[in-house]
Amino acid sequence: MGIKDIKMKEELDRELRSGGKKFLLFYSAWDSFSLEFTPAFEKLAASDPGSFCKVSTDTLPEVADVFSVGVVPTVLFFRGGQLDNRLDGMPDKGLTAESLAEFVWRCHGIV
Repeated sequence: MGIKDIKMKEELDRELRSGGKKFLLFYSAWDSFSLEFTPAFEKLAASDPGSFCKVSTDTLPEVADVFSVGVVPTVLFFRGGQLDNRLDGMPDKGLTAESLAEFVWRCHGIV
């Protein structure tokens, strides 16, 4: 079960209500930083099935607004359905695989 691609707000609500730990990637299909970053997100998702989801800001801009996502890619971490931590993309830089790995480790209490 790799990454769940959220296409409707109701899907996201269901996913967050299911509890547990969830990493939510906000991305845009036209953004070069998102395109470069997505493979790193997918690689980590393969090691933790069911915990990784992605939301296109092109498809669901209102969800990005709810969570104040101003730059893509951005990764939000939810614990028990509540926003617990975030890794915001940097304007004109995006995110790196290294920053994602460190973020995931920190969220899991490893670092």
